[in-house]
Amino acid sequence: MEQHRKVLLACLVAGAALIVTGILSGDAGVFGNLFILAIVLMVLPPFLSRYAHFLWLRAVEEQFPLFVRDLADASRSGMSFREAIAIVSRSNYGKLTQEVRTMNNRLSWGTPFLRVLQLFGAKVKGSKLLQDALDIISESYLSGGNINATLESVSRDMLMLKEAEAERASMVNQQVMIMYGIFFMFLGISLMIVYVMVPMLQTQGSGGLGAGGGFGLQFSNPCAGIAGFPFAVYTGIGTLFSAKTGVGTYYVAMFFVIVLIQALFTGLIAGQLGENSVLAGTKHSIIMLLASFGIFVFATRTGLLPI
Repeated sequence: MEQHRKVLLACLVAGAALIVTGILSGDAGVFGNLFILAIVLMVLPPFLSRYAHFLWLRAVEEQFPLFVRDLADASRSGMSFREAIAIVSRSNYGKLTQEVRTMNNRLSWGTPFLRVLQLFGAKVKGSKLLQDALDIISESYLSGGNINATLESVSRDMLMLKEAEAERASMVNQQVMIMYGIFFMFLGISLMIVYVMVPMLQTQGSGGLGAGGGFGLQFSNPCAGIAGFPFAVYTGIGTLFSAKTGVGTYYVAMFFVIVLIQALFTGLIAGQLGENSVLAGTKHSIIMLLASFGIFVFATRTGLLPI
């Protein structure tokens, strides 16, 4: 966790420096680009650091039942836990191998077995499954019961839980793909609404459909002359897209914000469904957010959107 805090602090400092640089430049376009870059810098590296730890935890969860089973087999032959862990530390448990060897080293230095479990538990604090398994093993060791039977039971139950989780994930993957389809459909509909509606509003606002603006309606930019929220945000987005000031800028910015909100929460829900983790959902949110931003920038800079 200390490494995560260092990465977060470094990214926050670098992002703040970019924002200050954009403010000092005095150019709205430069500020907008540096602000977006700062947000990406403050969000993406910390997320990648935490997501890498999340993947490591999942890999450890996969191998931990095998380690516990081998430990029970070695202990059943009459070895002490120190000797049993020394034997199983020679096996390959993937991402867990280094941790097992660390346990063996600590036991060889005279560290008590329960303290070794506590240190390992502190490293895998983000996994409730591993925490529960370690608590059961610790309580059984303290009570002096049949520790081998407990280890076998923990191993068997963890394997059953992982199999059930894998089966559930395979069943909901289709739902995750459907959510991606719904999001990109929403994005396409939003772009089409802007493409069709904005020219109509601009024509009405200029009185192009007859005297008095066709139907007697006059549309103007709602952001004009107003500096409060959310109009200042919409104006900033228009500046980022190099849009001309007008009613079109307001509606393009409004739909852009709506799409970003949709991307954020759709991704979080997709992660919760697919991998039972909000952190995993952040991965989907970032994909959808970057896709939304890239598509809107491409559409505005190439003139596909009338702003």
